[in-house]
Parts: sequence; structure tokens; C-alpha cells
Amino acid sequence: MDHEQRQGAALLRFLHLLWLLPHSWTAPEGLPVVEVFTLKPLEFGKPNTLVCFVSNLFPPTLTVNWQHHLDPVEGVRPTFVSAVDGLSFQAFSYLNFTPVPSDLYSCMVTHEIDSYNAIAFWVPHNALPSDLLENVLCGVAFGLGMLGIIVGLVLIIYFRKPCSGD
Repeated sequence: MDHEQRQGAALLRFLHLLWLLPHSWTAPEGLPVVEVFTLKPLEFGKPNTLVCFVSNLFPPTLTVNWQHHLDPVEGVRPTFVSAVDGLSFQAFSYLNFTPVPSDLYSCMVTHEIDSYNAIAFWVPHNALPSDLLENVLCGVAFGLGMLGIIVGLVLIIYFRKPCSGD
């Protein structure tokens, strides 16, 4: 077998191996997607953490900046980048804060390769005062318990009456 035939056979084996590789090893298509959410359920006046989640990221080079009422925020924890399927990456940035009803936070992400900018906003919504849910559930449970006691007593009194004779 001459040199050209060996190269051709090696190339065919290489192409066959490439075909066996998973097809999911492609770079993600599209632009990075940014979401902002709280780590714990929202309660005004109690410390919490905002999470800026970036998905559909390739390559994993980005800058994350936080703003509060359009003013830059200092003391942001470092951004964590992790790999997901194939060559796709995701990133997390965390900001410790204590929520108040008038808050407006934004997470600004700059993808450094293509200078793509994305902004996600967070405003408080669906917050319950800290003890409202517990108080409502306790009141409902107490009311159902009292209703059960009353119905039980009525049924006991009703069925204790002697039956009328034949």
C-alpha cells in the first residue's frame, strides 16, 4: 500500500470517528438570555439575594454589572460560569440586598466577543407581609377545628336519643 492510499484510509477512519461524535457539540445559536430572580421567597425588610442568570452563552466571556435605580451597585460577588451541554455555557451573578417595595434592580450583561448587551430588570411583585400567610392558615385551621367540634357534638346528641317504641 503506497503513501496516498494509507492517507486516504486514515482519512476515512477519521471521518467515521467524527460521525460517531455526538451532534450536540455545536456552539449555541442565538443570543444570550438574561433572567433576574430572588434566591428566597420575597419578604420586604428581610435580607435576600438577587440572581442574574445568563444562558445560551458561547464563548464564556462576559461582564455583569448591577444597578439599583439606575445607579451602579458596588460589592457584587464574582460571576460564576459553568458548562452545560456541548459547548454551551451559563453564568450566575449574585447580589445581596434587603428588598423594599420601591426597588428597581437591573442586571446588565455584555458579551465581550460580539459586544452584545442585554438588560434584565427586577421589581418586587407578589410579596406577602412576613406573617400574613401563617396567620391566615392558622385562622382557617382553627375555624375548621371549631366547626368539627360543633358538628360532632350535634351528631352525638342526635344519635343518643332513644328510639321510639313499636
